[in-house]
Amino acid sequence: MNKHIVKYLLALATIAFVGGGCNVDDYNEEYLDGFNPDKEITDVQVLKYTMTDADYASVASNAANKAIAEAAGPDAVAALAAVGTAKCFSEAASATTYLPAFLAAGYDSYLSNGSTVTVTYKNQRGEISEAITGIASASTYELKAADYEVAWGEEITADYFTPGKPAANYLPRILKEAVKNAEAGDYVIAEYAYSEQEPSTGGGEIPETINKISEIIAPGDYTVQGTVSAAYARGFIVDDTTGAILVYLNAPSNYSLGDVVKVKGAVTEYNSGMQFGNTAEITLVEKTKNFAFPTAQAMSGSELDAYLTATSIKFVSLTGTLSISGNYYNLKVDGAATATGSLSFPNKGQIDESLDGKKVTATGYLFSVSKSGDAPKFANMMVATITEEGSQPAFTPVGVVASADPGTFSVKGQIAATYKRGFLINDGTGSILIYTNADPTGTYAIGDLVSVEGTTSAYAGLNQYPAASTVTKLNTEANKFTYPAIREMDGTDMDGYLTLTTAQYVRYTGTLKIDGNYYNVINDEALTAQGSLSYVLDGAVDPALDGQEVVVEGYAIGVSGSKFLNTMVTSVKPAANASAASFGMTRAAVTKNRYAIYTFDGTSWAAAENTTMVNPEDYTQMGATNPNFSSSFSQDTYLPLYLKYKYPYALAEEKMNVAYHFYDSTDKVTLLFADEYTYDGADWIKTEDTETLDGPFKKVSGKWNFDPSMTLVVAPDRSAYSKSFYQACVDWVLQNKDAAYTTDNRSGSRLTDSEYYSGCAASYTNLNWRINTLPKYYWSEAGEDISAYDNWGSEDKDAMRASYQAFYDEVEKRFGEVMSAALGTLYPDVKMISGIDVIYTVQMMLYTQHIGSGTGKVTHAFEFKLVDTGKFEYVRMYALSPEYELMKDANFE
Repeated sequence: MNKHIVKYLLALATIAFVGGGCNVDDYNEEYLDGFNPDKEITDVQVLKYTMTDADYASVASNAANKAIAEAAGPDAVAALAAVGTAKCFSEAASATTYLPAFLAAGYDSYLSNGSTVTVTYKNQRGEISEAITGIASASTYELKAADYEVAWGEEITADYFTPGKPAANYLPRILKEAVKNAEAGDYVIAEYAYSEQEPSTGGGEIPETINKISEIIAPGDYTVQGTVSAAYARGFIVDDTTGAILVYLNAPSNYSLGDVVKVKGAVTEYNSGMQFGNTAEITLVEKTKNFAFPTAQAMSGSELDAYLTATSIKFVSLTGTLSISGNYYNLKVDGAATATGSLSFPNKGQIDESLDGKKVTATGYLFSVSKSGDAPKFANMMVATITEEGSQPAFTPVGVVASADPGTFSVKGQIAATYKRGFLINDGTGSILIYTNADPTGTYAIGDLVSVEGTTSAYAGLNQYPAASTVTKLNTEANKFTYPAIREMDGTDMDGYLTLTTAQYVRYTGTLKIDGNYYNVINDEALTAQGSLSYVLDGAVDPALDGQEVVVEGYAIGVSGSKFLNTMVTSVKPAANASAASFGMTRAAVTKNRYAIYTFDGTSWAAAENTTMVNPEDYTQMGATNPNFSSSFSQDTYLPLYLKYKYPYALAEEKMNVAYHFYDSTDKVTLLFADEYTYDGADWIKTEDTETLDGPFKKVSGKWNFDPSMTLVVAPDRSAYSKSFYQACVDWVLQNKDAAYTTDNRSGSRLTDSEYYSGCAASYTNLNWRINTLPKYYWSEAGEDISAYDNWGSEDKDAMRASYQAFYDEVEKRFGEVMSAALGTLYPDVKMISGIDVIYTVQMMLYTQHIGSGTGKVTHAFEFKLVDTGKFEYVRMYALSPEYELMKDANFE
C-alpha cells in the first residue's frame, strides 16, 4: 500500500504508476479521507474506509494473511483466496481475522497507537460458490510447444489451436499429463494460443523486428533490445545507445546492471514519458562485463524547469537540498523556479536518511514529469548514486560489482536469501553472494540491511565476496525484503542457464532427490541441467519430499560441474500443493491468448460446469481497448450482455460463474475476479448474497485488532429500539430494588415502564433527573435521607449548587449501576479481547430542572467498560454540548 488502502491477488498486468513524483500532501489530500497536511504525520486519528473490489484481492494476497491461513489448513487457504475472487468476506474467512494485516499494510506508516479505522465491507451471508472458491485457488497452466503436438503430431509445427483443432478436444489429455498430483475438486486455468487460420506449411515465425528506442515517440507495440542501465523499486531503465525507456514492473527488477535484455510489448505514455508495462515479455540475451553508468549531464535549476515541458529520458546530475517525508524524497534545486526533483521509489537503503535537509548531489535518469494539481512540477529521477555535495559515494551498486572484474569494493544491500555458508544480498541493481563459510542463522536474517567490504572473486560463473570480507549489519529492527517478479524456468531455460549465468530469483519444478547433504532436482524437459539446492538450512526442505515432484523457489547462484544450477532456496513445496503463484506467474515469452477453466474429478479433467472466463477477444467485441474491465468499463454493465450473447438458449434459473480480469487504476495492477449470475428468463442477474457491515479496528501496541466498542444512540423518539434500553433498566430495578422506586406516588399502583431509582422512563425514552421529583416522592418513600437535596430551591446560590451537585452525583452513580446491569442483559455474549478496552457509550436525553422534556435529542453520553463476558462497569458521564452541562453557572443565576 501507499498511504491509503491498496490492492494485490493474481497480478497479471499493469499500466505503470510512478508514485514518487508527487508532493506528499497533494497525494494524501487526494486519496486519504480525513488527511490533514498541517498535522503531524504520526497521529492518533479516527478514520472511515470503504472496501473496494480490488481491496479484497489485497487481503487475499497479503503475506501475513497467507501465513494465518496456511497455519489453519487447506480449507482456510482456499477460503482466503476466495475473498479476493468473490470480493467479500465469509464465515470461513472473516473480516476480524484478515482485516488487521490489511490495515497494517496501509496505515502503519503514519497512524499511531490508539487510532481507529472503521471499515465498511461486504460479508457473504451463505457459502461462496464452489466454482468461485475453486477459481480463487486455481493454478494456471500455460501450454508449452510440446503440448500442441497432441493436436498436430510431429509433421505440422503449430503452437496454437484452431477451429479444426479445438482446445476442448485436447486440453483434458494435456492437463492430465501436465498437472501432476491433482486431487478431486482441484481447478486449473488453462492458458493457450488460438488462431482462426489453419496452418499451411507449419507454424514458422515471422522474423522479429527490433525497434530503436529513439524511434518510439507514440504508444504502440514495440520490441527493443538494450542494456539494463538503472533500477528502482518498480522496474528498470533499458538503454540501446539511441535512447532509453522505462520498463515499469510494479515490482523490483530481477535483472542486474549490464544485463542485455529484449523487451517486447505495449508501450504507453504516462506522466509525459514512454514506458513498457509489466505485461511486457522480457528475455535475457547476454551479460556485459564492467558495466559503468554514462557520464551525467549536470543540470541547473533553470534547465530542470525547462525539462517539465520537454520530457525525455536522460542521465543527469542534480544538486540541491534533500527533503525526506515518509516514502517521498524531493530535491529542491537552486535556481529552479517551478521544478522539484523527485527521487522515485529508491531501493531499500539506497538513500541515507541522515541526508535529510542537506545539500546533496544525485545522479540518475530523469524519465517522467508529475503534476501538482494541474501544473507540471516534479521531475522524476531513477537514482543511480546520491551523496552529500562534494563527497564521493561510499558504496558501489551491487550490479556494477557483479559485472566487474574481481576487485576491492564496498557494497550495501538487503539479505534476500540465506544458506549454511552465507547469504545473498540485493540492492535493486543486482545480487551478489556473500560466502561467510558459516551458518547465518541467529546472526543475520532475510531483510537485514548490511554493508560488505572486501575483494571479490569469481566462482561458479559469478562474482562473490569471500569469508575474509567485512560484513556490518546496519539495521536494528527487522526489515521486509520485497522479492522481484520471479523468473519461471522450464527445462529449456535451465539448460540455457548453464551458458548464461546470472544471479536471479527463479522458480522451477522437478523430482527431488536427496542423498545425504545433496539435494538435486531433475526436470524431465532439461537435457543437461539439474537443480542443485546449495547448503540447505536445517528445516528448509522436508525430507519427506524425497522422490516427489516439487516446486523450487530461490536465487540461482551459478553453475557447478557443468550441469548443476546452484540454488539458494527460499521455498520448496510439493508441486500438487504449490500456491496459485507457483503456476500462475507464466513465462513472459508466451503471448496470452485464451483461457479455459477445468476441474479434476479424481480421474480426469473436464471443463468446469456452468463456468466461463472472459477472453481477450471478448473484451474487444464489447468495445474495450484493453483485455480487462475497469472502473470506467464496468463488468456489471457488460457481463449480463456478454452472457446473453454467449448463451442465447439459457433457461430460467440457470446459473453461470464468470471469471474475468479487472484493472485497478489506483495501483496499476490487473486482478482476477469471479461473479455468479442467474438467468431470470429475460436477463442475467448478478448474485448479491452479501451484507454490508461496519467493523471498527483499533491499533494497540503496534497491532490492529477488531475493536467491538460501540456507541449506542438511544434517542428520545419512543422507538422500540430506544424503549428496549430503558425497559431493561426498569426490569432490573423491579427485580433488585425497593418497590418504592417503582410505585406511582399518586395512585399507589406498581409501575412497569418507569423507575425512579435512577430515573429511567421507557414510555418517554428519557432520563427523569428532576431534583424536585426523585428524592421527595420516591427516594424518601424507600427510607432514604434526602436532606442533602433540600436546598435545591434556596435563594442562597451556594446552598442551591451544593444540593444539585449532591443530587447529580447520586443519581449518576445509580444510573451507572442500573445501566451496567441492563447492558449485561442486552449484550450477554460480548467477550473480552486481550489488550483492548471494550467501551460501550450510551447516549441519552436528560430531563432536568434546566433541560426540558421537549429537547428532542440526546444530551449526555455514559461510558461503560466491559470487565467480563456480558458484564459492564460504569466509567463516566459527559455532556454532548456545553449547553447541557448540568453544573454550569447559568443554571444557578
